[in-house]
Amino acid sequence: MSDLDIILEKTVRSYGRRQIQAGHALMIVMERDIPHPIGEVWSALADPEQLRQWVADPEGDLRRGGTYTLPDGSHGTILRCDGPRLLTVSWAREGSSVAEVEFHLTGEDGFTRFELRYASVRKGFAVTAAPGAGLWTGGAGWEYFLDVLEEYLAGTIPDEPQGIRFEIEAEGPLAQLFEARNERWLRTAHDFDQEHIP
Repeated sequence: MSDLDIILEKTVRSYGRRQIQAGHALMIVMERDIPHPIGEVWSALADPEQLRQWVADPEGDLRRGGTYTLPDGSHGTILRCDGPRLLTVSWAREGSSVAEVEFHLTGEDGFTRFELRYASVRKGFAVTAAPGAGLWTGGAGWEYFLDVLEEYLAGTIPDEPQGIRFEIEAEGPLAQLFEARNERWLRTAHDFDQEHIP
């Protein structure tokens, strides 16, 4: 098994549907085991001081029911915050549909099972996009978020917070990984569509 295959196999991918505040939504789900205790993972995700080190500097009323904004224009409301197991936020950017991002954490023997659910009322997700095209796909984009989280938990603090990346450079290892993940998500979407043909 190649190094790329090992990275790809770290994430379990699926599609689903759920009701969110904006309406009936299509949802992508990714699960990954992170080799850190649940308390550490929760703090990296929910503590504003840690978030500003690896994602961005959040501003707003950072509590359940409060609103937040990020420097890239992302904004929303903190819908649920039940540490250290569940965080749900609405999430939108200019020109995009309102979505919800939900993080489920389960601690097991020093590891954390991390489940990320991204649900949007738009009719479909961009499943594949060429690196360098300026496009972002739900699956591969949020997997990159998990990669940066894991790097941060392992002790790598970036010179600049990584933000939530919407563009991938056209060449190099990250572009190769992006394309391979797109292919996995394309297969996952196809399987979901086949199971839900009317």
